[in-house]
Amino acid sequence: QGAGGPLLVAGTLITCLTAIFTLWMGYKVLKVPYGLLIGILAGLQTQPAVLGFGLEQTRNDLPNIGYAMVYPVAMILKILLAQALLILFL
Repeated sequence: QGAGGPLLVAGTLITCLTAIFTLWMGYKVLKVPYGLLIGILAGLQTQPAVLGFGLEQTRNDLPNIGYAMVYPVAMILKILLAQALLILFL
């Protein structure tokens, strides 16, 4: 019905704003090392490709630690939120 474009733009904005907010809040406000933040961001997005990029850029294991801290919670929340959305909209 032509709603694909606005949904794509909304999804892109939400993803980018979440990433920017996470990096800014973690680095400037909480003083978390940037390598750890990259792993946290990869875990929030449940994206192993982002983790791989972060590992290449930082050349240390901090991204792995951040990813391992956040990934399980993010995955469970995504599953639960998907179920909640189905219940709400069906």
